[in-house]
Amino acid sequence: MEYLYTANKKIIQGATYYFVKKLMVLPEIKGVPEIVIGYGMHIDFEKACSIAGIHDTATRQLLLLDLEPAPPVEKPLVKHHVQIPASVNRELIELATEALN
Repeated sequence: MEYLYTANKKIIQGATYYFVKKLMVLPEIKGVPEIVIGYGMHIDFEKACSIAGIHDTATRQLLLLDLEPAPPVEKPLVKHHVQIPASVNRELIELATEALN
């Protein structure tokens, strides 16, 4: 027997509500679905966990971390080096010289 926990949040009429579940899983018995043994909803995350029967502080912290949006990952700037053939460089220099004269 194992316990699984889920947490979600939703803004309802301008207030953030937290929804937490405590599920019992029986992996040793094939075909048995997860059983909800605790469910809590409240505007206070800690209160929602208490209602759901989740009392372990470490579990609560992990659930709360799961709710926080991940910080955006900055992609490193990729520079592509393009080699311009000497003949094109010569041609561009000639065009620029003509334009300046």
